[in-house]
Amino acid sequence: MKFNTLATALFLSVTSQALFAGETYAAKNSSAIEPIMATIPAGSFEMGSKASDNSLPLHQVSVSEFSMGKYEVTVNEFRQFVAATNYAVPQECRHQLNGWFRASSKGNWETNALNTSEFQPVVCINWQAANAYTQWLAKETGKPYRLPTEAEWEYAARAGTTTDYFFGDDTELTKVCDYANTADLTGENVLQRDSNTSYYNWSGDMSNCNDHSAYASIVGMYKANQFGLYDVVSNVLEMLADCRSENYDNTPIDGSAYIDEKCESRATRGGSWHWSHSPLAQRGSIPEDFSGGVDGFRLALDGEAPKLSSASKKFLAKLTFAQQQEQKRRDIQPEFPDAVSNVKIEQDDKTVTISWDKSKQENVESYRVYRNEVTGGMFKLLATNLTSTSFTEPKMGLMKYDYAVVAVSFHQQSHYSEVSTQAGWVSIPGRVEAEWAAESSDSSLTQTSDVDGGYNFTGIGGIGAEAQFTYQIEVPEAGLYKLEYRVASPRDTKGFEVLANDKKVGIDLVTATGGYHEWQTQQGLAVQLHKGKNTVTLKSLDNNWKLNWLMLTKG
Repeated sequence: MKFNTLATALFLSVTSQALFAGETYAAKNSSAIEPIMATIPAGSFEMGSKASDNSLPLHQVSVSEFSMGKYEVTVNEFRQFVAATNYAVPQECRHQLNGWFRASSKGNWETNALNTSEFQPVVCINWQAANAYTQWLAKETGKPYRLPTEAEWEYAARAGTTTDYFFGDDTELTKVCDYANTADLTGENVLQRDSNTSYYNWSGDMSNCNDHSAYASIVGMYKANQFGLYDVVSNVLEMLADCRSENYDNTPIDGSAYIDEKCESRATRGGSWHWSHSPLAQRGSIPEDFSGGVDGFRLALDGEAPKLSSASKKFLAKLTFAQQQEQKRRDIQPEFPDAVSNVKIEQDDKTVTISWDKSKQENVESYRVYRNEVTGGMFKLLATNLTSTSFTEPKMGLMKYDYAVVAVSFHQQSHYSEVSTQAGWVSIPGRVEAEWAAESSDSSLTQTSDVDGGYNFTGIGGIGAEAQFTYQIEVPEAGLYKLEYRVASPRDTKGFEVLANDKKVGIDLVTATGGYHEWQTQQGLAVQLHKGKNTVTLKSLDNNWKLNWLMLTKG
């Protein structure tokens, strides 16, 4: 395989020909554990996806025969490298959960808050350490092991399929637990118990199935793809040889790695146990020096998969035993209860009451109620050990927010059954916070970086080009009200259309503020409102902008 012509000596470690010119694959007298590999046949495929701009353009890539590790590199395998080289591994890692991953704290590949088995993927390393491991193993064995390229990874993971996953599209999220360790019922239960945090409404949809693993799984516990590779959909994120690229405009078409002069970040593929899984064509990246608790790697090698060495056979025997013991544990886990049904909500200016039908399953012993701060946000536990089928509490503010009810059996909770409050009526003149929207679409609410806190609407690439936000406004007298809006944007945009009581008012532009964390108050149209209750709707005409609040004052 050939590298991009911009490659320098710094990156020669990720190509077998450059490091091993003149050497053969004959095994050296080494006791090193080598990866259990699958041969990936030569072929061509259409790389990329129309789902995101960074996966375009779709293009044909031809890949030579190579082999890839069936499994992600484990703690046990990485241990031999550290023992042999005394490599200066990172001693801080982003691995501790407390509502979300805390900033880097003490922890490394061996001692961290997440690993519990020698046969889980090694994490709390960085790309530099992963690459150093491949260099050491290559020199130790005489076989030019390396990190896979991004093209090789996608080709091997897809295994000749054209669907989102090698097992199909799985739009209902019911099949994935047979093939991957992802955001599911097991993980949600343990995350809520251990750290008051959630997959749900953070990393996408939660799978409607049970993969039996709360954190990283022992490798190889799920069904392999058609090429014999395990855990490619999700377990830990996998670091690759390529430098990060904005898209595929200048990337190689021969299966080799894309390398540029700076190469501050490296390509990643796959998902992790802490995220909802993504289609195999979805791309990611990671800084070379970042050390996290969900990031690992697997190895590649040019040509046919080599025979197992003596050390690898011993490793495989130990791994097989660990897998068997783990499967026995999974086989006796009780089933999760069914979700509760017929959840209803009643609210007035002071209180909210939610109710639901009593579970018909005999083993359901109680219920729990969760709530978020704003609609679409992560759920936090509000009430537990409930034996009745209703719950009442004081109403919070003007924003729309959600409740979720779960049934509990043998300390395991069902999938969430949700219901939402109705947003309040905002009295003006005055400021209208973004999160007070009665209805919203093509966007999400996040904590704002603006000076006075609160939430703002954003999304991947900012607010979507088809987003809509509707606000319920109550005014003391009819008249024209001047609109102002607090926004952040890295560029001039087409802005948004303004509607008052479903009638078009006009278009307000969002001009560049200097970036997503540079906020400005910009002036808008005058809006005619009648006395009493009105609706004001903003219909986005472009992306790459954020909204923190709007203001209506009589003018």
